[in-house]
Formats: sequence, structure tokens, C-alpha cells
Amino acid sequence: MNKPNEKSAYAEARFGLAAEPLKTLTEAQFAALGAGDIVFWKQMDAGELAAFIPQAAMAPAQQRLELLMSADGAPVLIADSPEAVIDWIDTHEVRLATLH
Repeated sequence: MNKPNEKSAYAEARFGLAAEPLKTLTEAQFAALGAGDIVFWKQMDAGELAAFIPQAAMAPAQQRLELLMSADGAPVLIADSPEAVIDWIDTHEVRLATLH
């Protein structure tokens, strides 16, 4: 997690210097928000996933895999079952983001 970026992004807003702090974030600061604290869960075929995570090529191309990614886009976990993902989330201090 990159807490210094989060702190610098909100320091000015706290003192009334920036009305809308999220609009003033750099790309790196935005990517760091929630990194290490928030994860996204996506199912993908191993063949698809191998395009950006080479280790996924060890599984058959059509096998469905569960992917957890940090808020900054870094892969956190590749699993072969939803239960494995749930177990991992339960043992780590992270929050699962949901899309609406």
C-alpha cells in the first residue's frame, strides 16, 4: 500500500485548499488509493489471463481461474475455485470491491 500518496492527496483538501481532491490526483496517486486494502475479483480463462500473467499458462487454456487484483492493478491471487478466493479474503485484511 502506498499511504504517502493517499496522505498527500487529501492533505490540501483537509485544510480547505482543494475543493475536490479526487479530481486533483495524479494517475499514480489514484492507482495507489486502496492498494493493499481493496481487491477486485474476476473470473477468466487461463489462456486469457496468460496474456498478462505468464504463470497462468501452466493451466489448460480453457480452465476458468479466479483472479484477485489490488486496487492499483497488481495481481494478488490466482486460484482455481471461488472457495479458495473466499478463504484468502477471510484471512487477509482486505475489502472486496463490488461493481454497480
